Amino acid sequence: MTTNRRFQLQILLVFCLNSVSCQESVEGFVGGNVLLPCIYDQSLPAEVNAFWRDKDDLAVLDIKKSLPDYTFQDETYQGRVTSFPEEYKDGTFSILMTKLQKNDTGTYECYVKTGSYRRIVDLTVSDQPAGIKTDPPSGGAAGLKLLPLVQLSALCLLLCC
Repeated sequence: MTTNRRFQLQILLVFCLNSVSCQESVEGFVGGNVLLPCIYDQSLPAEVNAFWRDKDDLAVLDIKKSLPDYTFQDETYQGRVTSFPEEYKDGTFSILMTKLQKNDTGTYECYVKTGSYRRIVDLTVSDQPAGIKTDPPSGGAAGLKLLPLVQLSALCLLLCC
């Protein structure tokens, strides 16, 4: 390998390691649920502001002073987007989008004001494949454990980015 080529690869590697933006693709099905990940792994102040926006720059969810704020949430997402406030202190600003629709397909951005961190998530929503049920397990939605899902997402992000 030439010295010039090696230098170019080193610069590329340094740029990638120091990047504060990361992109991920997520797939979901019409009527289903999907977790859009946003994990910030640097130290955080006691109160954090983070903002989720869609491809049209519509408010999906705002997190202000470490609390979810639905004041400016676009009506498209009302009642369908939740987050995990107990996880904010650990840098997890992931959101759960429910009752997916085909028009949810697109790019979503999570912006954590501290450190100007951006997470880009490309969501693809497909028709429900044959033989897959979207009904919650017996016991209702209360039986659904979301924390392991968030932890698994965080692990995948650490390995990917």
